[in-house]
Amino acid sequence: MTTQTAEYARSLITAEDFEPFVVGGEAIGEVHWIRTEGAEGATLAVGLWRSEPQSFPYPFTADETIHALEGELVIDLESGEKVTLRPGDIASFTKGTKSTWTVTQPFKKLFVISG
Repeated sequence: MTTQTAEYARSLITAEDFEPFVVGGEAIGEVHWIRTEGAEGATLAVGLWRSEPQSFPYPFTADETIHALEGELVIDLESGEKVTLRPGDIASFTKGTKSTWTVTQPFKKLFVISG
């Protein structure tokens, strides 16, 4: 459950508080939204995302910062570079970056999307 006021957003979650996360018409994991917009309509989304092992293309449609909480995720960038995220890792990606994500172990992240 998320509480949002003009001054803050706070979330207390249970397993039932996640919903399918859909990209390009396909469900890729589950999301729990904490915020879905910034002040005065600015682009800002904050939430928790989780997934079982799978692989899928993921275009970064806005700047996105990720804090890995559980598991392992390998992000293959179009440049050929691989970014592996494990608990405690933080990475930030630029809008327009094309990638393929491979969840190698059940993964959970806190994310912030802005732009």
